Amino acid sequence: MNQDNQEKTLNLYPIDYPFETLHSRITAKSPKLILNPDFQRKYKWDKDGWERSSKFIESCLMRIPLPSCYFAEFEDGKHMVIDGVQRLTTIVRFFNDEFALEGLSSFEELEGKKFSEIGQYKSELESTTIRCIILRKENPKYLIREIFSRLNQGAVELSDQEIRHAIYPGEFDNLLSELANLETVKKFGLGKDGKKVKDSLEAEELVLRYFALKGTLDNYQDRLSKYLDEYTVSKQSITLEEIEILRNEFNSTIDKCVAIFERDVFIDTTKQKRRQAIVYYDLLMYSFSDIDKEILMKNKDSIQNKFKELCKLDDFQRTLSSGLQNKSSILRRRKLWGDLLEAAINE
Repeated sequence: MNQDNQEKTLNLYPIDYPFETLHSRITAKSPKLILNPDFQRKYKWDKDGWERSSKFIESCLMRIPLPSCYFAEFEDGKHMVIDGVQRLTTIVRFFNDEFALEGLSSFEELEGKKFSEIGQYKSELESTTIRCIILRKENPKYLIREIFSRLNQGAVELSDQEIRHAIYPGEFDNLLSELANLETVKKFGLGKDGKKVKDSLEAEELVLRYFALKGTLDNYQDRLSKYLDEYTVSKQSITLEEIEILRNEFNSTIDKCVAIFERDVFIDTTKQKRRQAIVYYDLLMYSFSDIDKEILMKNKDSIQNKFKELCKLDDFQRTLSSGLQNKSSILRRRKLWGDLLEAAINE
């Protein structure tokens, strides 16, 4: 097999784990098998009671073949579940007596019973095995991400940022989570009532966009998700000193945006329906990052007026109508706004 094909092929090995072993690896004081908490909150099998979970346990007792689970191997030898969260969470919860069986059709005598109450069937469940496919740590990260994405295209689909969060843990990911809790970021796009549900790490991706897109975009090829992936990978060995620089820079930049536009930050106020949009966030964060706050505040009114002028430009609106994230559109918006911003500051 040539080198190119090797880089496209997963390095993996299968192993059959008994439920008892899986439970102990997941619930250990220092877990060896990680059910990422961000994905556990997406557990859906208890949405309408415990019937679906109970049917799964009954299927196990009936020795019905189970689909394989997939784990990603970390450098320290621990594994993280990338497919099979629903099944493994059900096993753990049942073994922990968190629910009683209901809606059974073949093992009706177990109806209403918890794990500690099923007698001889306890040992049968403990010894039941499930095929687990381990993706070795030697695999390129982008390949792990690809299989992660493909395996999670079912009923509980994960966002791109959730996948990054799982595959690229570390100081940079921690920084994204920290900055995502800033009020302006956390409430971005929620509107006045703040009732819109966001639970796919949208705020973390918003922070990531700023860091990734603030450069010249030389390597940007109109695929934003891939570009964000590559930027995240580039920060895997980031130092604490660099983290502090990025933290201060982001805090300072978003503070400047809020100081200038206040309640209308990241909003086109020329439109009747006013709402925050990522395109304005990207543009303003980029343009304000290297300008002193004092200079911006001195020209606050002029900057606000120039931004309204920008939003009315036909040339600017054309960049929003098609290919919103194309490199050419991004650079064109930057040029249009850059000229107006410079004029506002120099008036």
